[in-house]
Amino acid sequence: MTKRLPLQCTPTRLTYDYVRRYGQLVVMEGHCVDMLGCIALFQHIDPQVQLIDTFSYDVPDTRYTLVRPGMWLADSPSPE
Repeated sequence: MTKRLPLQCTPTRLTYDYVRRYGQLVVMEGHCVDMLGCIALFQHIDPQVQLIDTFSYDVPDTRYTLVRPGMWLADSPSPE
């Protein structure tokens, strides 16, 4: 049985860069992502994930940064 991750939103696109350990999750306009569910999703893809950006449609929403093992910081995304 597959465990369902509680994103609490409708994702439309997910990308992951294994070299940079960086993920992006785009959700439907007006939706917001559950932090713990989002982190769990990317840790399932790569347990070494360090940075995740979320977007509501094309609008940057939240950036999750691994500060130290087991501790994530949620912040407004910075432009790259």
